[in-house]
Amino acid sequence: MKEFLRSTFASILGTLCAVFVLMFVVSGYFVEEIPPSIPESCVLVIDDTVFATEGGSFGDLGALVGRGEYPSVPLRRVVDAIDHAAEDGRIDAILLLNSASLGGRAAAREVQQALMRFRATDKKIIAYAPDYDMRSYYLASVADDIFMPPLGVFDMKGFAAEMMFYAGAMEKLGVEMQVTRVGKYKSAVEPFILPQASEANLDQIDQLLTSVQRSWTTDVGEARNIEADELQKMIGEGGIYSAQQAFDQGLINHLGYYDQMIHHLIKLVDTDEHNTDTFAQVGLNRYMEETYDDSEGHSHHTRIAVIYAEGEIYDGYDDVNIGGDSLGLELRQVRLDPEIDAVVLRVNSPGGSATASEVILREMQLLREAEKPVIVSMGDVAASGGYWISCHADKIVAQPNTITGSIGVFGMFPNIKKLMDEVGVHVDTIATGPFATWMSLYHQKTPEELAVMQTYVDVIYEGFLDRVAGGRGLDREAVHEIAQGRVWSGTAALELGLVDRLGGLQDAITLAADACNAAHYFVDYHEAEADSFEAFTAQLLSHEQEPVAQLPRLGGLAVPKTLQPLWEEMQRVGTILQKPGVYASLPYRLEIR
Repeated sequence: MKEFLRSTFASILGTLCAVFVLMFVVSGYFVEEIPPSIPESCVLVIDDTVFATEGGSFGDLGALVGRGEYPSVPLRRVVDAIDHAAEDGRIDAILLLNSASLGGRAAAREVQQALMRFRATDKKIIAYAPDYDMRSYYLASVADDIFMPPLGVFDMKGFAAEMMFYAGAMEKLGVEMQVTRVGKYKSAVEPFILPQASEANLDQIDQLLTSVQRSWTTDVGEARNIEADELQKMIGEGGIYSAQQAFDQGLINHLGYYDQMIHHLIKLVDTDEHNTDTFAQVGLNRYMEETYDDSEGHSHHTRIAVIYAEGEIYDGYDDVNIGGDSLGLELRQVRLDPEIDAVVLRVNSPGGSATASEVILREMQLLREAEKPVIVSMGDVAASGGYWISCHADKIVAQPNTITGSIGVFGMFPNIKKLMDEVGVHVDTIATGPFATWMSLYHQKTPEELAVMQTYVDVIYEGFLDRVAGGRGLDREAVHEIAQGRVWSGTAALELGLVDRLGGLQDAITLAADACNAAHYFVDYHEAEADSFEAFTAQLLSHEQEPVAQLPRLGGLAVPKTLQPLWEEMQRVGTILQKPGVYASLPYRLEIR
Protein backbone atom coordinates (compact mmCIF):
# COMPACT_ATOMS: atom_id res chain seq x y z
CA MET A 1 0.00 0.00 0.00
CA LYS A 2 2.87 2.35 0.85
CA GLU A 3 4.47 1.62 -2.50
CA PHE A 4 1.16 2.34 -4.24
CA LEU A 5 0.75 5.67 -2.44
CA ARG A 6 4.36 6.61 -3.07
CA SER A 7 3.99 5.82 -6.78
CA THR A 8 0.70 7.71 -7.01
CA PHE A 9 2.15 10.74 -5.23
CA ALA A 10 5.20 10.74 -7.51
CA SER A 11 2.97 10.62 -10.59
CA ILE A 12 0.83 13.52 -9.35
CA LEU A 13 3.92 15.53 -8.46
CA GLY A 14 5.45 14.89 -11.89
CA THR A 15 2.25 15.97 -13.63
CA LEU A 16 2.06 19.16 -11.55
CA CYS A 17 5.69 19.94 -12.38
CA ALA A 18 5.01 19.44 -16.09
CA VAL A 19 1.95 21.70 -15.93
CA PHE A 20 3.97 24.33 -14.04
CA VAL A 21 6.73 24.27 -16.67
CA LEU A 22 4.19 24.53 -19.50
CA MET A 23 2.45 27.45 -17.80
CA PHE A 24 5.81 29.14 -17.32
CA VAL A 25 6.64 28.75 -21.00
CA VAL A 26 3.20 29.92 -22.14
CA SER A 27 3.25 32.92 -19.81
CA GLY A 28 6.70 33.80 -21.09
CA TYR A 29 5.38 33.68 -24.62
CA PHE A 30 2.55 36.10 -23.90
CA VAL A 31 4.74 38.56 -22.00
CA GLU A 32 5.87 41.08 -24.57
CA GLU A 33 9.60 41.60 -24.43
CA ILE A 34 11.20 44.83 -25.59
CA PRO A 35 13.83 43.78 -28.10
CA PRO A 36 17.24 45.40 -27.89
CA SER A 37 17.76 48.30 -30.25
CA ILE A 38 20.03 47.88 -33.24
CA PRO A 39 23.27 49.75 -32.51
CA GLU A 40 24.93 52.23 -34.80
CA SER A 41 27.91 51.04 -36.82
CA CYS A 42 27.23 47.32 -36.50
CA VAL A 43 27.48 44.06 -38.40
CA LEU A 44 24.52 42.10 -39.76
CA VAL A 45 25.22 38.43 -38.92
CA ILE A 46 23.90 35.68 -41.21
CA ASP A 47 24.68 32.30 -39.66
CA ASP A 48 23.28 28.79 -39.33
CA THR A 49 20.33 29.87 -37.20
CA VAL A 50 18.73 31.23 -40.38
CA PHE A 51 16.21 28.87 -41.99
CA ALA A 52 14.43 30.01 -45.15
CA THR A 53 11.85 28.40 -47.43
CA GLU A 54 9.84 29.87 -50.28
CA GLY A 55 6.75 30.87 -48.31
CA GLY A 56 7.98 30.40 -44.71
CA SER A 57 6.64 28.01 -42.09
CA PHE A 58 5.86 27.91 -38.37
CA GLY A 59 7.42 24.58 -37.45
CA ASP A 60 5.91 21.89 -35.28
CA LEU A 61 6.57 20.48 -31.84
CA GLY A 62 8.13 17.35 -33.34
CA ALA A 63 11.24 19.48 -33.91
CA LEU A 64 11.88 19.34 -30.16
CA VAL A 65 12.89 15.69 -30.58
CA GLY A 66 14.62 16.19 -33.91
CA ARG A 67 11.87 14.82 -36.16
CA GLY A 68 9.79 17.85 -36.99
CA GLU A 69 10.01 21.03 -38.96
CA TYR A 70 11.71 24.13 -37.58
CA PRO A 71 10.23 27.58 -38.20
CA SER A 72 11.48 29.24 -41.37
CA VAL A 73 11.21 32.70 -42.87
CA PRO A 74 10.18 33.40 -46.48
CA LEU A 75 13.19 33.51 -48.78
CA ARG A 76 12.17 36.87 -50.20
CA ARG A 77 12.36 38.43 -46.70
CA VAL A 78 16.02 37.35 -46.46
CA VAL A 79 16.67 39.03 -49.82
CA ASP A 80 14.69 42.13 -48.81
CA ALA A 81 16.59 42.39 -45.52
CA ILE A 82 19.96 42.31 -47.28
CA ASP A 83 18.79 44.95 -49.76
CA HIS A 84 17.47 47.06 -46.86
CA ALA A 85 20.80 46.72 -45.04
CA ALA A 86 22.57 48.11 -48.09
CA GLU A 87 20.73 51.41 -47.49
CA ASP A 88 20.68 51.25 -43.67
CA GLY A 89 23.19 53.66 -42.16
CA ARG A 90 23.49 51.50 -39.03
CA ILE A 91 24.79 48.49 -40.94
CA ASP A 92 28.44 48.79 -41.94
CA ALA A 93 29.10 45.16 -42.87
CA ILE A 94 27.69 41.65 -43.18
CA LEU A 95 29.25 38.58 -41.58
CA LEU A 96 28.54 35.24 -43.27
CA LEU A 97 29.24 32.84 -40.44
CA ASN A 98 29.38 29.11 -41.18
CA SER A 99 26.37 28.55 -43.45
CA ALA A 100 22.68 29.43 -43.38
CA SER A 101 20.00 26.99 -44.59
CA LEU A 102 18.47 28.85 -47.50
CA GLY A 103 16.92 26.07 -49.55
CA GLY A 104 18.48 24.79 -52.75
CA ARG A 105 20.78 26.14 -55.42
CA ALA A 106 18.32 28.54 -57.08
CA ALA A 107 17.31 30.01 -53.71
CA ALA A 108 20.97 30.50 -52.77
CA ARG A 109 21.52 32.33 -56.05
CA GLU A 110 18.85 34.90 -55.15
CA VAL A 111 20.64 35.54 -51.85
CA GLN A 112 24.02 35.63 -53.59
CA GLN A 113 22.77 38.28 -56.01
CA ALA A 114 21.46 40.37 -53.08
CA LEU A 115 24.86 40.12 -51.40
CA MET A 116 26.49 41.30 -54.62
CA ARG A 117 24.20 44.35 -54.60
CA PHE A 118 25.15 44.99 -50.95
CA ARG A 119 28.85 44.80 -51.80
CA ALA A 120 28.36 47.25 -54.67
CA THR A 121 27.51 49.96 -52.08
CA ASP A 122 31.13 49.71 -50.80
CA LYS A 123 30.01 48.12 -47.56
CA LYS A 124 32.09 45.15 -46.44
CA ILE A 125 31.21 41.46 -46.38
CA ILE A 126 33.25 39.11 -44.20
CA ALA A 127 32.97 35.33 -44.21
CA TYR A 128 34.25 32.71 -41.79
CA ALA A 129 33.91 28.93 -41.59
CA PRO A 130 36.18 26.20 -40.23
CA ASP A 131 35.72 24.32 -43.55
CA TYR A 132 34.13 25.14 -46.89
CA ASP A 133 32.43 23.06 -49.54
CA MET A 134 31.00 24.26 -52.84
CA ARG A 135 27.57 24.83 -51.33
CA SER A 136 28.70 26.99 -48.40
CA TYR A 137 31.40 28.73 -50.43
CA TYR A 138 28.87 29.83 -53.04
CA LEU A 139 27.61 32.59 -50.71
CA ALA A 140 30.96 33.18 -49.03
CA SER A 141 32.57 33.88 -52.40
CA VAL A 142 31.03 37.37 -52.46
CA ALA A 143 32.91 38.39 -49.30
CA ASP A 144 35.72 40.96 -49.34
CA ASP A 145 37.50 39.00 -46.61
CA ILE A 146 37.18 35.22 -46.28
CA PHE A 147 38.70 33.68 -43.13
CA MET A 148 39.54 30.02 -42.70
CA PRO A 149 41.67 28.35 -40.00
CA PRO A 150 45.09 27.11 -41.16
CA LEU A 151 44.05 23.46 -40.84
CA GLY A 152 40.68 23.89 -42.50
CA VAL A 153 39.62 21.81 -45.49
CA PHE A 154 38.31 23.30 -48.75
CA ASP A 155 36.08 20.79 -50.55
CA MET A 156 35.96 21.66 -54.24
CA LYS A 157 35.50 18.30 -55.88
CA GLY A 158 32.48 19.12 -58.04
CA PHE A 159 28.85 18.03 -57.95
CA ALA A 160 27.57 14.48 -57.85
CA ALA A 161 24.03 13.15 -58.14
CA GLU A 162 22.99 10.08 -56.18
CA MET A 163 19.98 8.02 -57.26
CA MET A 164 18.75 5.01 -55.34
CA PHE A 165 17.63 1.82 -57.08
CA TYR A 166 15.67 -0.69 -55.03
CA ALA A 167 14.35 -3.16 -57.59
CA GLY A 168 16.44 -5.88 -55.96
CA ALA A 169 15.18 -5.06 -52.48
CA MET A 170 11.58 -5.05 -53.67
CA GLU A 171 12.06 -8.42 -55.34
CA LYS A 172 13.33 -9.86 -52.06
CA LEU A 173 10.34 -8.38 -50.26
CA GLY A 174 7.94 -9.86 -52.77
CA VAL A 175 6.78 -6.56 -54.26
CA GLU A 176 6.51 -6.23 -58.04
CA MET A 177 6.19 -2.80 -59.64
CA GLN A 178 4.40 -2.79 -63.00
CA VAL A 179 4.77 0.41 -64.96
CA THR A 180 3.56 2.32 -67.98
CA ARG A 181 5.42 5.36 -69.26
CA VAL A 182 6.02 7.69 -72.19
CA GLY A 183 9.33 9.18 -73.20
CA LYS A 184 12.89 8.01 -73.58
CA TYR A 185 13.95 9.94 -70.47
CA LYS A 186 10.95 9.37 -68.19
CA SER A 187 13.10 7.52 -65.70
CA ALA A 188 10.93 7.90 -62.62
CA VAL A 189 10.11 4.22 -62.87
CA GLU A 190 13.72 3.03 -63.21
CA PRO A 191 14.49 2.66 -59.49
CA PHE A 192 11.58 0.22 -59.22
CA ILE A 193 12.39 -1.98 -62.23
CA LEU A 194 16.13 -1.69 -62.94
CA PRO A 195 19.21 -2.48 -60.84
CA GLN A 196 20.91 0.72 -62.07
CA ALA A 197 20.34 3.78 -64.24
CA SER A 198 19.82 3.47 -67.99
CA GLU A 199 22.24 5.06 -70.46
CA ALA A 200 19.65 7.68 -71.42
CA ASN A 201 19.16 8.58 -67.76
CA LEU A 202 22.91 8.81 -67.11
CA ASP A 203 23.29 11.05 -70.16
CA GLN A 204 20.64 13.56 -69.08
CA ILE A 205 21.93 13.73 -65.51
CA ASP A 206 25.49 14.25 -66.76
CA GLN A 207 24.37 17.18 -68.90
CA LEU A 208 22.26 18.62 -66.09
CA LEU A 209 25.16 18.49 -63.61
CA THR A 210 27.50 20.03 -66.16
CA SER A 211 25.09 22.95 -66.57
CA VAL A 212 24.63 23.37 -62.80
CA GLN A 213 28.40 23.36 -62.27
CA ARG A 214 28.88 25.87 -65.09
CA SER A 215 26.41 28.17 -63.33
CA TRP A 216 28.42 27.78 -60.10
CA THR A 217 31.78 28.56 -61.71
CA THR A 218 30.27 31.57 -63.53
CA ASP A 219 28.74 33.11 -60.39
CA VAL A 220 31.70 32.36 -58.11
CA GLY A 221 34.14 33.52 -60.79
CA GLU A 222 32.33 36.84 -61.05
CA ALA A 223 32.31 37.26 -57.28
CA ARG A 224 36.03 36.39 -56.85
CA ASN A 225 37.28 37.87 -60.14
CA ILE A 226 38.53 34.44 -61.20
CA GLU A 227 37.95 33.00 -64.67
CA ALA A 228 35.27 30.30 -64.71
CA ASP A 229 37.62 28.02 -66.66
CA GLU A 230 40.24 28.41 -63.92
CA LEU A 231 37.71 27.33 -61.29
CA GLN A 232 36.75 24.36 -63.44
CA LYS A 233 40.42 23.45 -63.65
CA MET A 234 40.71 23.57 -59.83
CA ILE A 235 37.74 21.23 -59.55
CA GLY A 236 39.30 18.80 -62.00
CA GLU A 237 42.82 18.83 -60.64
CA GLY A 238 42.49 19.15 -56.89
CA GLY A 239 39.12 18.31 -55.42
CA ILE A 240 40.17 18.64 -51.79
CA TYR A 241 42.42 21.56 -50.89
CA SER A 242 44.11 22.56 -47.68
CA ALA A 243 43.48 26.05 -46.33
CA GLN A 244 46.94 27.08 -47.51
CA GLN A 245 46.25 25.82 -51.02
CA ALA A 246 42.89 27.63 -51.07
CA PHE A 247 44.73 30.77 -49.99
CA ASP A 248 47.36 30.35 -52.71
CA GLN A 249 44.63 29.91 -55.33
CA GLY A 250 42.85 33.10 -54.23
CA LEU A 251 39.76 31.26 -52.98
CA ILE A 252 40.24 32.74 -49.50
CA ASN A 253 42.34 35.69 -48.44
CA HIS A 254 42.91 35.13 -44.71
CA LEU A 255 44.39 32.14 -42.91
CA GLY A 256 42.91 33.02 -39.55
CA TYR A 257 41.08 31.71 -36.53
CA TYR A 258 37.71 32.80 -35.24
CA ASP A 259 39.18 35.23 -32.68
CA GLN A 260 41.30 36.85 -35.39
CA MET A 261 38.22 37.36 -37.49
CA ILE A 262 36.53 38.98 -34.45
CA HIS A 263 39.42 41.43 -34.03
CA HIS A 264 39.24 42.22 -37.74
CA LEU A 265 35.58 43.17 -37.36
CA ILE A 266 36.24 45.27 -34.25
CA LYS A 267 38.53 47.40 -36.40
CA LEU A 268 35.70 47.89 -38.89
CA VAL A 269 32.82 48.71 -36.53
CA ASP A 270 32.12 49.66 -32.92
CA THR A 271 32.49 47.16 -30.10
CA ASP A 272 29.46 45.73 -28.32
CA GLU A 273 28.37 48.07 -25.52
CA HIS A 274 28.12 45.17 -23.07
CA ASN A 275 31.23 43.29 -24.17
CA THR A 276 34.20 45.17 -25.58
CA ASP A 277 35.79 41.89 -26.67
CA THR A 278 33.35 41.52 -29.54
CA PHE A 279 31.81 43.74 -32.21
CA ALA A 280 28.45 45.52 -32.38
CA GLN A 281 26.08 43.20 -34.20
CA VAL A 282 22.53 42.16 -35.00
CA GLY A 283 21.36 38.75 -36.19
CA LEU A 284 19.44 38.47 -39.45
CA ASN A 285 16.32 37.07 -37.75
CA ARG A 286 16.22 40.02 -35.36
CA TYR A 287 16.95 42.48 -38.17
CA MET A 288 14.12 41.12 -40.29
CA GLU A 289 11.69 41.57 -37.40
CA GLU A 290 12.49 45.27 -37.14
CA THR A 291 12.76 46.15 -40.80
CA TYR A 292 9.79 44.16 -42.14
CA ASP A 293 6.86 46.37 -43.10
CA ASP A 294 4.04 44.82 -45.13
CA SER A 295 2.06 48.06 -45.24
CA GLU A 296 4.50 49.89 -47.48
CA GLY A 297 2.88 50.80 -50.78
CA HIS A 298 -0.70 50.02 -49.73
CA SER A 299 -1.82 53.30 -51.28
CA HIS A 300 -0.69 52.25 -54.75
CA HIS A 301 -3.53 51.40 -57.10
CA THR A 302 -1.74 48.49 -58.80
CA ARG A 303 -1.64 45.33 -56.71
CA ILE A 304 0.33 42.20 -57.56
CA ALA A 305 -0.40 38.94 -55.75
CA VAL A 306 2.46 36.50 -55.19
CA ILE A 307 1.21 32.93 -54.69
CA TYR A 308 3.44 30.02 -53.68
CA ALA A 309 3.30 26.54 -55.19
CA GLU A 310 5.82 24.59 -53.12
CA GLY A 311 6.03 20.82 -52.69
CA GLU A 312 4.62 17.82 -54.52
CA ILE A 313 1.26 18.11 -56.28
CA TYR A 314 -1.64 16.06 -54.91
CA ASP A 315 -5.32 15.78 -55.70
CA GLY A 316 -7.78 17.65 -53.51
CA TYR A 317 -6.86 19.95 -50.65
CA ASP A 318 -3.45 19.90 -48.97
CA ASP A 319 -2.05 22.22 -46.31
CA VAL A 320 1.54 20.98 -46.48
CA ASN A 321 2.23 20.40 -50.19
CA ILE A 322 0.31 21.58 -53.26
CA GLY A 323 -3.31 20.48 -53.42
CA GLY A 324 -4.88 20.84 -56.85
CA ASP A 325 -8.09 22.14 -55.33
CA SER A 326 -6.26 24.24 -52.71
CA LEU A 327 -4.08 26.12 -55.17
CA GLY A 328 -6.90 26.24 -57.73
CA LEU A 329 -9.11 27.97 -55.16
CA GLU A 330 -6.37 30.48 -54.30
CA LEU A 331 -5.88 31.34 -57.97
CA ARG A 332 -9.63 31.63 -58.46
CA GLN A 333 -9.89 34.03 -55.52
CA VAL A 334 -7.28 36.41 -56.92
CA ARG A 335 -8.90 36.19 -60.36
CA LEU A 336 -12.24 37.27 -58.93
CA ASP A 337 -10.69 39.91 -56.64
CA PRO A 338 -11.13 43.29 -58.40
CA GLU A 339 -8.25 44.76 -56.37
CA ILE A 340 -5.68 42.29 -57.76
CA ASP A 341 -4.23 43.41 -61.10
CA ALA A 342 -1.60 40.74 -61.76
CA VAL A 343 -0.33 37.44 -60.33
CA VAL A 344 3.13 35.93 -59.83
CA LEU A 345 3.13 32.19 -59.20
CA ARG A 346 6.32 31.08 -57.44
CA VAL A 347 6.81 27.41 -58.35
CA ASN A 348 9.12 25.08 -56.45
CA SER A 349 7.74 21.64 -57.24
CA PRO A 350 8.87 18.31 -58.76
CA GLY A 351 5.28 17.68 -59.90
CA GLY A 352 2.93 14.88 -58.91
CA SER A 353 -0.68 14.23 -59.85
CA ALA A 354 -1.46 14.92 -63.50
CA THR A 355 -5.14 15.57 -62.78
CA ALA A 356 -4.33 18.04 -59.99
CA SER A 357 -1.84 19.79 -62.29
CA GLU A 358 -4.60 20.17 -64.87
CA VAL A 359 -6.94 21.71 -62.27
CA ILE A 360 -4.28 24.33 -61.48
CA LEU A 361 -3.47 24.97 -65.15
CA ARG A 362 -7.13 25.66 -65.87
CA GLU A 363 -7.12 28.46 -63.29
CA MET A 364 -3.92 29.86 -64.84
CA GLN A 365 -5.68 29.93 -68.21
CA LEU A 366 -8.71 31.68 -66.72
CA LEU A 367 -6.43 34.33 -65.22
CA ARG A 368 -5.15 35.16 -68.70
CA GLU A 369 -8.68 35.19 -70.08
CA ALA A 370 -9.58 37.66 -67.33
CA GLU A 371 -6.75 39.84 -68.71
CA LYS A 372 -4.78 39.63 -65.49
CA PRO A 373 -1.09 39.17 -66.32
CA VAL A 374 0.31 36.01 -64.76
CA ILE A 375 4.06 35.44 -64.45
CA VAL A 376 5.76 32.28 -63.20
CA SER A 377 8.91 32.50 -61.10
CA MET A 378 10.68 29.14 -60.86
CA GLY A 379 12.65 28.22 -57.76
CA ASP A 380 14.97 25.25 -57.34
CA VAL A 381 12.76 22.87 -59.29
CA ALA A 382 9.72 23.32 -61.51
CA ALA A 383 9.57 20.05 -63.38
CA SER A 384 6.93 17.74 -64.83
CA GLY A 385 3.71 18.73 -63.04
CA GLY A 386 5.61 21.80 -61.84
CA TYR A 387 6.14 22.76 -65.49
CA TRP A 388 2.59 21.72 -66.42
CA ILE A 389 1.10 24.34 -64.10
CA SER A 390 3.55 26.97 -65.42
CA CYS A 391 3.37 26.58 -69.18
CA HIS A 392 0.42 28.94 -69.82
CA ALA A 393 1.83 31.91 -67.95
CA ASP A 394 2.43 35.11 -69.90
CA LYS A 395 6.13 34.85 -69.00
CA ILE A 396 8.29 32.28 -67.21
CA VAL A 397 11.39 33.31 -65.24
CA ALA A 398 13.92 30.74 -64.00
CA GLN A 399 17.37 30.74 -62.45
CA PRO A 400 20.26 29.28 -64.51
CA ASN A 401 20.47 26.37 -62.04
CA THR A 402 16.72 25.72 -61.80
CA ILE A 403 15.75 22.14 -62.69
CA THR A 404 12.81 22.19 -65.07
CA GLY A 405 11.27 20.37 -68.03
CA SER A 406 10.62 16.65 -67.39
CA ILE A 407 7.65 16.83 -69.75
CA GLY A 408 6.46 13.25 -69.49
CA VAL A 409 4.03 10.92 -67.77
CA PHE A 410 4.30 7.54 -66.07
CA GLY A 411 2.06 5.07 -64.26
CA MET A 412 3.11 2.89 -61.33
CA PHE A 413 1.09 -0.10 -60.17
CA PRO A 414 2.52 -2.20 -57.31
CA ASN A 415 1.73 -5.88 -56.92
CA ILE A 416 2.31 -7.17 -53.38
CA LYS A 417 0.67 -10.60 -53.79
CA LYS A 418 3.95 -12.47 -53.26
CA LEU A 419 4.63 -10.52 -50.07
CA MET A 420 1.10 -11.28 -48.81
CA ASP A 421 1.60 -14.98 -49.55
CA GLU A 422 4.89 -14.94 -47.63
CA VAL A 423 3.25 -13.55 -44.51
CA GLY A 424 0.23 -15.84 -44.83
CA VAL A 425 -2.40 -13.33 -45.93
CA HIS A 426 -4.83 -14.32 -48.66
CA VAL A 427 -7.08 -11.84 -50.46
CA ASP A 428 -10.24 -12.99 -52.24
CA THR A 429 -11.52 -10.62 -54.93
CA ILE A 430 -14.99 -10.34 -56.44
CA ALA A 431 -15.33 -8.00 -59.43
CA THR A 432 -18.16 -6.99 -61.75
CA GLY A 433 -15.90 -6.23 -64.72
CA PRO A 434 -12.58 -7.38 -66.21
CA PHE A 435 -10.85 -4.12 -65.31
CA ALA A 436 -12.43 -3.47 -61.90
CA THR A 437 -9.25 -4.41 -60.03
CA TRP A 438 -6.73 -2.53 -62.15
CA MET A 439 -5.71 -0.38 -59.14
CA SER A 440 -5.56 -3.35 -56.77
CA LEU A 441 -2.29 -4.08 -54.96
CA TYR A 442 -3.05 -7.77 -54.67
CA HIS A 443 -2.67 -9.18 -58.16
CA GLN A 444 -0.41 -8.94 -61.20
CA LYS A 445 -1.83 -6.79 -63.98
CA THR A 446 -2.81 -8.69 -67.12
CA PRO A 447 -1.49 -7.58 -70.55
CA GLU A 448 -4.98 -6.27 -71.28
CA GLU A 449 -4.99 -4.17 -68.12
CA LEU A 450 -1.52 -2.78 -68.85
CA ALA A 451 -2.63 -1.93 -72.38
CA VAL A 452 -5.55 0.09 -70.99
CA MET A 453 -3.21 1.88 -68.59
CA GLN A 454 -0.69 2.60 -71.34
CA THR A 455 -3.45 4.12 -73.46
CA TYR A 456 -4.38 6.36 -70.54
CA VAL A 457 -0.75 7.41 -70.02
CA ASP A 458 -0.39 8.14 -73.75
CA VAL A 459 -3.49 10.32 -73.71
CA ILE A 460 -2.17 12.36 -70.78
CA TYR A 461 1.26 12.73 -72.39
CA GLU A 462 -0.28 13.90 -75.67
CA GLY A 463 -2.35 16.38 -73.67
CA PHE A 464 0.80 17.56 -71.89
CA LEU A 465 2.44 18.22 -75.26
CA ASP A 466 -0.64 20.13 -76.44
CA ARG A 467 -0.60 22.34 -73.38
CA VAL A 468 3.10 23.13 -73.59
CA ALA A 469 2.95 23.81 -77.34
CA GLY A 470 -0.12 26.03 -76.95
CA GLY A 471 1.12 27.88 -73.88
CA ARG A 472 4.64 28.46 -75.16
CA GLY A 473 3.76 29.04 -78.82
CA LEU A 474 6.03 26.18 -79.92
CA ASP A 475 5.66 23.61 -82.66
CA ARG A 476 4.20 20.45 -81.18
CA GLU A 477 6.77 18.14 -82.78
CA ALA A 478 9.54 20.37 -81.47
CA VAL A 479 8.07 20.07 -77.97
CA HIS A 480 8.01 16.28 -78.30
CA GLU A 481 11.70 16.31 -79.22
CA ILE A 482 12.69 18.19 -76.05
CA ALA A 483 10.08 16.47 -73.87
CA GLN A 484 10.04 12.68 -73.34
CA GLY A 485 10.58 13.22 -69.63
CA ARG A 486 13.98 14.89 -69.99
CA VAL A 487 15.09 17.37 -67.33
CA TRP A 488 16.82 20.63 -68.23
CA SER A 489 18.65 23.38 -66.37
CA GLY A 490 17.20 26.88 -66.49
CA THR A 491 19.97 27.92 -68.88
CA ALA A 492 19.14 25.10 -71.30
CA ALA A 493 15.40 25.73 -70.93
CA LEU A 494 15.92 29.34 -72.00
CA GLU A 495 17.69 28.21 -75.18
CA LEU A 496 14.88 25.74 -75.90
CA GLY A 497 12.09 28.28 -75.39
CA LEU A 498 10.68 26.59 -72.28
CA VAL A 499 11.32 29.75 -70.22
CA ASP A 500 11.53 33.41 -71.24
CA ARG A 501 14.34 34.84 -69.15
CA LEU A 502 16.74 34.13 -66.30
CA GLY A 503 16.22 35.76 -62.94
CA GLY A 504 14.57 35.56 -59.55
CA LEU A 505 11.30 36.40 -57.86
CA GLN A 506 11.78 40.17 -58.04
CA ASP A 507 12.42 39.95 -61.78
CA ALA A 508 9.07 38.17 -62.16
CA ILE A 509 7.34 40.84 -60.06
CA THR A 510 8.88 43.56 -62.25
CA LEU A 511 7.57 41.81 -65.37
CA ALA A 512 4.09 41.70 -63.81
CA ALA A 513 4.28 45.41 -63.02
CA ASP A 514 5.46 46.18 -66.56
CA ALA A 515 2.52 44.22 -67.95
CA CYS A 516 0.24 46.52 -65.94
CA ASN A 517 2.18 49.63 -67.04
CA ALA A 518 2.69 50.40 -63.35
CA ALA A 519 5.66 52.40 -62.14
CA HIS A 520 4.46 52.00 -58.54
CA TYR A 521 2.72 48.95 -57.13
CA PHE A 522 1.96 47.01 -53.97
CA VAL A 523 2.90 43.34 -53.67
CA ASP A 524 0.51 41.12 -51.73
CA TYR A 525 2.50 38.05 -50.66
CA HIS A 526 0.21 35.09 -49.95
CA GLU A 527 2.38 33.60 -47.23
CA ALA A 528 1.16 31.31 -44.48
CA GLU A 529 -0.58 33.02 -41.58
CA ALA A 530 -0.25 31.44 -38.16
CA ASP A 531 -3.09 30.64 -35.84
CA SER A 532 -2.43 31.12 -32.13
CA PHE A 533 -1.04 27.61 -31.60
CA GLU A 534 1.27 27.83 -34.62
CA ALA A 535 2.53 31.20 -33.41
CA PHE A 536 3.18 29.66 -29.99
CA THR A 537 5.02 26.72 -31.59
CA ALA A 538 7.19 29.04 -33.65
CA GLN A 539 8.05 31.07 -30.56
CA LEU A 540 8.86 27.95 -28.57
CA LEU A 541 11.22 26.67 -31.27
CA SER A 542 12.84 30.00 -32.04
CA HIS A 543 16.35 30.78 -30.90
CA GLU A 544 17.89 34.10 -30.05
CA GLN A 545 20.47 34.59 -32.74
CA GLU A 546 24.04 35.02 -31.57
CA PRO A 547 27.28 34.48 -33.49
CA VAL A 548 28.35 30.85 -33.64
CA ALA A 549 25.00 29.83 -32.13
CA GLN A 550 24.28 26.18 -32.77
CA LEU A 551 20.63 25.26 -33.09
CA PRO A 552 20.07 22.64 -30.38
CA ARG A 553 18.44 19.43 -31.56
CA LEU A 554 17.52 16.61 -29.23
CA GLY A 555 18.62 13.88 -31.55
CA GLY A 556 17.42 10.79 -29.73
CA LEU A 557 14.67 10.09 -32.26
CA ALA A 558 16.19 11.89 -35.23
CA VAL A 559 17.14 10.14 -38.43
CA PRO A 560 20.94 10.40 -38.87
CA LYS A 561 21.86 12.91 -41.54
CA THR A 562 23.64 10.32 -43.67
CA LEU A 563 20.48 8.19 -43.76
CA GLN A 564 18.00 10.98 -44.44
CA PRO A 565 18.01 10.50 -48.27
CA LEU A 566 17.22 6.80 -47.78
CA TRP A 567 14.50 7.65 -45.25
CA GLU A 568 12.91 10.13 -47.67
CA GLU A 569 13.04 7.62 -50.50
CA MET A 570 11.34 4.98 -48.37
CA GLN A 571 8.60 7.47 -47.54
CA ARG A 572 8.17 8.11 -51.28
CA VAL A 573 7.90 4.39 -51.98
CA GLY A 574 5.30 4.13 -49.24
CA THR A 575 3.27 6.90 -50.87
CA ILE A 576 3.25 5.07 -54.22
CA LEU A 577 2.27 1.81 -52.56
CA GLN A 578 -0.65 3.56 -50.90
CA LYS A 579 -1.76 5.34 -54.06
CA PRO A 580 -0.80 3.72 -57.35
CA GLY A 581 -1.69 5.63 -60.47
CA VAL A 582 -0.51 8.04 -63.16
CA TYR A 583 1.93 10.84 -62.32
CA ALA A 584 3.55 13.82 -63.97
CA SER A 585 6.50 13.99 -61.61
CA LEU A 586 10.24 14.58 -61.61
CA PRO A 587 11.93 11.26 -62.40
CA TYR A 588 13.65 10.91 -59.03
CA ARG A 589 14.66 12.61 -55.85
CA LEU A 590 17.83 14.11 -57.30
CA GLU A 591 20.36 14.58 -54.50
CA ILE A 592 23.11 16.88 -55.80
CA ARG A 593 26.10 17.08 -53.49
